[in-house]
Amino acid sequence: MVPAFVEPHRVTAVTIDGPGEIARDHIPAGWNQVEDGRLGPVRTAAARGGGPREGRIALRCPVREGRRVVHLLLLVALLAAGCASDPSEDTARLRGDLALARGDYEDALAEYRLSLLREDPGAEGMVRAAHVYIELGRVDEARALLDQAILQDSSYVDQAVSDFVARAKRELADGDRYGAASAMEAASHFRPGVRARGLNLPLARHYRDSGEHLRAQALFLSALGEHRADPDLLFETALAHLEIGDCERALGFFEEFADLAPRRGQEAYAHVGRCAFQLAGEIAEGLEEEGATEEALAYLDLVLELGEPRMLLSRVWFTKAEILAGLGECAAAIEAYRMVPDSDPAGSGPLSRTARERADEIRFGQGEGPC
Repeated sequence: MVPAFVEPHRVTAVTIDGPGEIARDHIPAGWNQVEDGRLGPVRTAAARGGGPREGRIALRCPVREGRRVVHLLLLVALLAAGCASDPSEDTARLRGDLALARGDYEDALAEYRLSLLREDPGAEGMVRAAHVYIELGRVDEARALLDQAILQDSSYVDQAVSDFVARAKRELADGDRYGAASAMEAASHFRPGVRARGLNLPLARHYRDSGEHLRAQALFLSALGEHRADPDLLFETALAHLEIGDCERALGFFEEFADLAPRRGQEAYAHVGRCAFQLAGEIAEGLEEEGATEEALAYLDLVLELGEPRMLLSRVWFTKAEILAGLGECAAAIEAYRMVPDSDPAGSGPLSRTARERADEIRFGQGEGPC
């Protein structure tokens, strides 16, 4: 049986026009003319010119040069082998390749798994099966197989990363941010820190919404590298830094946001105020360091200038008063203490009472320290 993709050998019929002559218009182009010496002299039944004629019949043979004869023999041998082969003897790996080419992923996976069990195809076979797992969205199973394959041959790392990134992009195109995140996490497993353009921002938002702020912050930074002039992205990046407690960098991003969108600067006031107060408190713990006092007061003044967040203003005035009193600026400290009750939402809370007591101690010289 000849396989369907092999065209059977064609025989071109020729006719004889006269004694010992072949009709040349029936000769396939490119064929060579040879003489068969084994025929010997042939006396034809017809005679030209009234008498018999001897001669050799010129034959045409479907071969080209000697090298093509070898090719023809090889083809015949291959066809014979193909006709004699039994399809059941095909390897599971080959059947898997054919199914994959057709897009039959379930069939391909079944054959590749059978190949892994019976044929031991090595790392290459594992990579084939893992590729189909990825196509089917079964990321964890693909990752486990690729772990084994890469232990045998680390050159498959690039293939693994490429397959997972491609899967992440398809998941995102389908609106599945969770699936995209899973695929990118698998890619990062094989190449830590890998990033893909176009995926950073949606994945950053996915992790932010999931409460994984550290992952979100790194991805927001990557996305910002692609779109630095986007004020919304700057704002989101600043918030991501606030969530992980990195107020110093957050303030820098808020400042960029205000420069790009000055009319929207007020949107950041509460966040900037909260962050500045946090930094002032951290600095106040180490006021013995050179320049620390001035820096802490600058952050506190920034909060007071913004007037946000209002619920923190009484604590800001109290902290400022404490620093001023420590510096010996007694009159300024008294004024700051007096502002605490005025900005206290409760009006007469514990902090307000403490501020009045401290102001009185300074006024009547009963306190400790420079004042």
